[in-house]
Order: sequence, then C-alpha cells, then structure tokens
Amino acid sequence: MIRIIIAFLIFLLSVWLGIQLSHDPGYVLIAINHWTIETSLSVALPGLILLFLLLHGLLVLIKKTAAIPSAFRQRRSRKRSLAAQAKTRKGLIEFSEGYWASAKNNLIKALPDTDSPLLNYLTAARAAQEMGENQLRDDYLREAQQSVPDAKIAVELTQAQLQLAHKQWEQALATLRHLQDMAPHHPYVLKLLMRLYQEVKDWPQLIALLPDLKKYKVVSENDYNQLELHAYQQAITDLVRLGQEEPLKKAVNDLPRKLKNNPELMCIYCQYLLDTHQLKEAESTIRHCLRKQFNEQLITLYGQFFINDQQLTYAENLLKKNANSAALLLCLGRLSAASHLWGKARNYLERSLAILPCPATYAELGKLYEQLGDQQLASQAYRQGLQLDHINKDFL
Repeated sequence: MIRIIIAFLIFLLSVWLGIQLSHDPGYVLIAINHWTIETSLSVALPGLILLFLLLHGLLVLIKKTAAIPSAFRQRRSRKRSLAAQAKTRKGLIEFSEGYWASAKNNLIKALPDTDSPLLNYLTAARAAQEMGENQLRDDYLREAQQSVPDAKIAVELTQAQLQLAHKQWEQALATLRHLQDMAPHHPYVLKLLMRLYQEVKDWPQLIALLPDLKKYKVVSENDYNQLELHAYQQAITDLVRLGQEEPLKKAVNDLPRKLKNNPELMCIYCQYLLDTHQLKEAESTIRHCLRKQFNEQLITLYGQFFINDQQLTYAENLLKKNANSAALLLCLGRLSAASHLWGKARNYLERSLAILPCPATYAELGKLYEQLGDQQLASQAYRQGLQLDHINKDFL
C-alpha cells in the first residue's frame, strides 16, 4: 500500500514538473575553465539521468569483474567440500562394514576439506584400534583434540572407551580420572569408571563410587541394588580370603543400613567367624539377623557350632513360624545332639528328612546312631546319604 502511495506521489510530481517545464523550459549553464555548456532544463535533466545510469552500469560491471576470482575460489572450495563429504560418507560406511584400513584412509584424506574433523578423527581412531595400531589411534585422538579444543571431553571419552575395549586398564583409569576432574558428575564418565572397577575387581573403589552412581542415576534402581550387593559381597569375600580381620569387621560395620542384615553377606562373614573360632560373635550376629529375617543358610550355620543350651531354646522358638523348614529341623537335630538330647535329636532329624532328604542330614543321623551304639542303623543312614549325594551329582 505504501509503495502505491509513493508511486502515485512521484507520478503527480512528474506531471507537475512537466507542466512547469512546458511553460518555462529553464536555463542551465555549466562553465569549466574555458569550456561552457548551455542547455535547457528539459534537456539537462534527462542528460543527468542518462549519465547516472551509465556510471551506475559501469560500477556494476567493475564490481562483477572484480568478484570473478572470488566466485571461482568459492566454487572450487565447494567442489572440494563435496568431495570431502563423499569420502567421509564412504569412510563411515566402510567402518560400519568392518573395512578398517580403507575407512581410515578415506576419513583422513577428507580431513583438509571437511567441516567436521572431529567425527573423522574419532572414527579413524576407532578404525586404527581395530587394526591393532594403538599408537596411531592415540595420534588421531590427539589431533582430534587439537582440531576442536571444545570437544576435549568427547575426545577423552572415546579414548577411555577404546582403552577399556583393549584392556588397557591403567591407561583407561588415568584417562577417566582426568575426565572426572574435568566433569565430576558426568554420567557416562561414572559409568565407564564403574565398568573399569568391575573389570579389575577393585571393589573398594567401586563401593566409593556407589553414591554418585545413585545420585546421578547412572544405572536403574534395580541394577543399582544388584551392583551394590555384588560389590560388598566381593569386597567382604576378598577380605575373608586374605584374612584381614580388622578391615573385614570395619567393612561389615560400615555396611549400608539396608544391607546390615543381608543373609548373603552375613553368611560369608559368619563363616569366617566360625573358621576363626569366634563362636560367640558368630552366634550373636546370626541371631540378630534371624530376628530380622529367617534364612535357611544362616540357620544351617547356626547348627554347626554349640555354645550353650540357649541356642537350642532360641532355635526351637523359630519353629512356630517355620515348622516346615528342613534346614531349621536339621539345625535343631544338631543342637539337640550337642546337648546329648538323643531322642529329641533323632526326632528332629527324621522330620527334616521327611520334608527334604539331604546327605548332610543322613550323615548327622548316622553320627547319632553311632552315639547310641546302633552300627547297623548308622551304616544304613550313611549309605542312604551317599546314594543321595551320588544321585544329586549325576543330576547336576
């Protein structure tokens, strides 16, 4: 709308100017040194317009002529860029297909003209590792970092991944520690550290990492719970194997609240206490755990040693809620035998066998018959236990 109004105003001005010039054509005099030009205004105006158009056209022509070299360079650069894109695309396809050497060569050749050197360098580094050229891999990673300084974390993450894949544990640890300094809460850095500690079985370091894994949701809740239990289980097992009593007791005391009475962990610890003849502590620990949760592994351990008659009383109280537990009845049979209550012991052992025949229970029954002087029944019980054990082994 504005353009129409402007055009209309110009038209009116032109009409008005034409009318004025028809009445008085005007007079124009131009004097330069001894040169003079005289003409009417009606001739001077078109002449000036024509001169302006000629000068404008000349300037446009000069500008276009001057731009020819630049346009040629742009065209050549575009052509080289397209060629680089084609080489990069080909290299990526070859990498996906497993042609490592060809992929690496195409990706490196495309570097001078590509607008994404980081992708080329990182993929070439992966290809070099697949070819077993670790030094070349590291060279490409270094070049990648220099080409795109802002991508330092991405480059070092790739380096850590490749080192882990090549089982270069010490180098991977150094890379990941550096990454952790740069980005302490980066989820993928934490995940790679988790994987590294699992691979090298560094359970104390993995345990120290657990709070960050949970806080930043590196793994799902279910996976985290399994990982936590496994880490503590392996750490305690290692301390038991090495016989490091003080660190072991500290590790047990420092367990997270939800694992304080975990049967799997407590079985490992209590077996160590039994092996080192710390019977009172073993009894107290097992009893505390059984108050929280009945467990057949723990009750089996509870019957493998005897301190006093209170053990039998406590175990019998557990029968109220666990009357059909073969493991509890076996435990009661052992504790009754330790208290020389032969009739009660026989009753418990026979009830256990009625629920679940077990070689260990037959062995205990054989020992009981020997105590009672009945060698025939003892031999029969031992024979049944051996037969059952043989059947179980064949089945497995």
